[in-house]
Amino acid sequence: MDSTLQPGHGAFGELQGISRIPEHDITDSIIESIPGAFYMLDAMGRYVRWNAFQRDVIVGSGDREMAGCNAMETFHPDDRAEAVQRMQRVLETGVEDIAEGRVLLRGGPDYRWFLMTGRRAIIGGMPFIIGTGVDITDRKRAEEENEKLGQQLQHSQKMEIVGKLAGGIAHDFNNMLAVILGHAEALLEETPEDSDGRDHLDSILKAANRSADLTRQLLSFARRQVVLPKVLELDQAIADTMSLLHRLIGEHIELDWRPGAGGVRIRIDPSQVDQILTNLCVNARDAIGRNGTVTISSSIVHLGERAFPQERGERKAGEYAVLTVEDTGSGMEPEVLPHIFEPFFTTKELGKGTGLGLSTIYGIVKQNSGFIDVSSEPGRGSRFSIHLPVVAEDGSVCAGSGSVAECEVPGRSDGRVVLIVEDEPDILKLCRFVLEARGFAVLSAPSPGEAVSLARSHGGSIDLLLTDVILPKMNGSELASRISELHPGIRVLYMSGYTADVIDGQGVSARGVRFIQKPFSVRELASKVGELLTACS
Repeated sequence: MDSTLQPGHGAFGELQGISRIPEHDITDSIIESIPGAFYMLDAMGRYVRWNAFQRDVIVGSGDREMAGCNAMETFHPDDRAEAVQRMQRVLETGVEDIAEGRVLLRGGPDYRWFLMTGRRAIIGGMPFIIGTGVDITDRKRAEEENEKLGQQLQHSQKMEIVGKLAGGIAHDFNNMLAVILGHAEALLEETPEDSDGRDHLDSILKAANRSADLTRQLLSFARRQVVLPKVLELDQAIADTMSLLHRLIGEHIELDWRPGAGGVRIRIDPSQVDQILTNLCVNARDAIGRNGTVTISSSIVHLGERAFPQERGERKAGEYAVLTVEDTGSGMEPEVLPHIFEPFFTTKELGKGTGLGLSTIYGIVKQNSGFIDVSSEPGRGSRFSIHLPVVAEDGSVCAGSGSVAECEVPGRSDGRVVLIVEDEPDILKLCRFVLEARGFAVLSAPSPGEAVSLARSHGGSIDLLLTDVILPKMNGSELASRISELHPGIRVLYMSGYTADVIDGQGVSARGVRFIQKPFSVRELASKVGELLTACS
């Protein structure tokens, strides 16, 4: 509807005892009382009338400069075209418009959000737009924050769904893979070097190992893989992987290692450091293509509370060891960055990436109470900085201590006796075959009850208990306690295909406990058993 302003008497007439109030004074008072901006524009969008808020807060000019100034220039550049269209529509149709938009303050770049109205008025036969603007910036910021929190929740739910999916299939899948890997490896050891069958067995092993790696990456992303953290020196852990990383990225790419966190210790499963470096270097290699440089560096940083104004507790203040991997590759577009840690998201060609490398790193870092900072620019490479909490000097575990990997594994068993407890028949058969082939005397039981009976009736000593963690009627930890009463000093090696959240609380994550994750290879099983039966275990 049009508001046609006609010259004439004001709305206020003679009031008893009060003289007539000048009409222009009333209008001015009304305009200035508006809690926000008031503007009156001609058909070209130029200011005809305004209040002090519009003049002082938004435009920032005097009355002389305001006259004839185009109001469209006060809008954010990204909103300007839409504002012009809306103004033209109001002038043409006479339909009142209400819209939200960003308005520059005194020419910008700072701006505020306003809820603005526009209504056509015909004065002297000429069309004008009269409107008001109310600052809604606080409301918009609250909405944006809610949207951000909603996206974070959606992302967390997506992670949880993938984690549950991975956990749901992990146990059965790992058991099947353990059987495939074990028997294929055993056959390979018995097959002559010149046999045609070796190629087939190699292919089986490669496919099974790739499947096992895929499962491990899923579980790492979902933070459900079983980990045995230890305190280690970050620089030493990185240095130990350099020869592998050199082979991984190839001779055409320079690998520059710059240690800067000498003596600083972190608590993490050593295999997870390998995973982080391997995945980041593979991505860097693929991004570089032909020639370039991958720089790995370490440092120490102390972050205070003010370092995380937007994090809402996701990051904690304190001292962090920082592992940084930087490349001179193709970099990433800004719209890609928010999605890089999502499972199965990849910018690589079909068949050249699973989209799990960075999500695996994300899961590992979160699992170890750390965080990741990423910067990237198209054509200028990418930089990933992994922050992990520093372990204090009074840490309960010495750096690098107790690593059974340094122990010498005996070639034969020297007649040691191993009791295997496994409720999956194929796994039980495989473990027995592997250990008997290496000279161990093996006792086997498909249930805890039979295992206790065997341990009680066995005439000699039993040196090692190899048991599944999750068993019917009694878990592996409880079984180990029962067997230890019958054979004091017996060593225990736990195994499981379940995820960490399932076996949590079963006793396998305690300090000093030995564990092997299914699927495992023949060599891995024999090595673990051998390590536990050496004097340095």
